[in-house]
Amino acid sequence: MRLLLIRHARAVSNHNLPDAERPLTKEGRCEFERVAQDVIGMGATPECIFHSPARRTTETASILAAASRLPAHALNMATWLALGNCCQDVLPMLAQLSVDVTALVGHEPIMSSLTAMLMGGGRVSFSPGTSACLEFDKAIEVGQGRLLWMLEPR
Repeated sequence: MRLLLIRHARAVSNHNLPDAERPLTKEGRCEFERVAQDVIGMGATPECIFHSPARRTTETASILAAASRLPAHALNMATWLALGNCCQDVLPMLAQLSVDVTALVGHEPIMSSLTAMLMGGGRVSFSPGTSACLEFDKAIEVGQGRLLWMLEPR
């Protein structure tokens, strides 16, 4: 079982928008389109994508879904990945995953914290558009993930 952890691509600065409504920049969109192709090229095409309700994560998840040729029902908004949530909000949901490759599209600092926790420690950092692939022998459990790779957009 593999889990893709993805930080949303580069988004516009505030511009008097509420934080959750900030869209991706043109550059962020282009960069993540390349990352999505690389993710698929590395054999990690997701069967299901969960994303935060924020606009920038929704747009990032949509790019990955299009590149993966996923049907609309495979793209799921997940309030448990929303801004301000923590690993403890996400872990119970991971135990319910049953497909071979699942993607989570969220925010910092949860993406790096969750990745480190699932690997059993260490430090990782996610710049915008970064993707990591963890592999698990059976169920997704804390400390049992092996980092297969990390991709940055630049």
